Amino acid sequence: MIRAVRTLNVLIGLIGNLIPLYGVLYWQWDAFQLLMLYWTETVIIAFWTIVGITRIPVDQLGAITVGGQEKPATHKLLCGYFTLVAAVFILGHLGFLWIIFSGDWLKRVSGSSSILHALFVADGLWLALIFMFVSAWISYLSSTPPAYPRTIERGRAPKKASGQAGEAGSDAVGEVVGGFFVRIFIMQAAIIFGGMLARTYGSIAPLLIVIGCKTLVDMSTANRRPPSFGSMTT
Repeated sequence: MIRAVRTLNVLIGLIGNLIPLYGVLYWQWDAFQLLMLYWTETVIIAFWTIVGITRIPVDQLGAITVGGQEKPATHKLLCGYFTLVAAVFILGHLGFLWIIFSGDWLKRVSGSSSILHALFVADGLWLALIFMFVSAWISYLSSTPPAYPRTIERGRAPKKASGQAGEAGSDAVGEVVGGFFVRIFIMQAAIIFGGMLARTYGSIAPLLIVIGCKTLVDMSTANRRPPSFGSMTT
């Protein structure tokens, strides 16, 4: 079952990555449109990462330092902290894209609704985003530990994972959050570098290379083993 879900995820992710290829070749997408598409995918991945944090068993959340004091981590604290960190990264990345790559896009639009329509609706970017969202959703479903909800339904607290609570929490939270940052940093560095080449040389070749590299990253991570959340009591 898990293998079938991963295969489906690979196929959906592949379609989502082929749409930008078609967009560049036949819909005349420019570097800024492609970069904004991948920026929006970063937002989608961040969203599902936050949702994934809420499914980590309570006994594997570890500890978090707040105001100089270490205290047991909660889903609310971890989601808030990750949301803040991800928002800073995402907004900073957005500002960078608009300053460096937007070109005459601001002259084409008159307001926020016009920007959204011009970027994501008029040239078909919305279609790729649907597949990207579904792919991230399937990745979330395939990595959700099934035993934990059953434990809660029976009114029993899950057993402690082996080792110190902080270490277990670091492993569980690190697998969920760490995967987001590693993937995003590698992918975005390649995308921005390709966008700079496309802008400098005025060719679609760098964009095609970016799409190819990004697709390879997605395909290699789509079959990654889901995070291990320890042994659960059922």
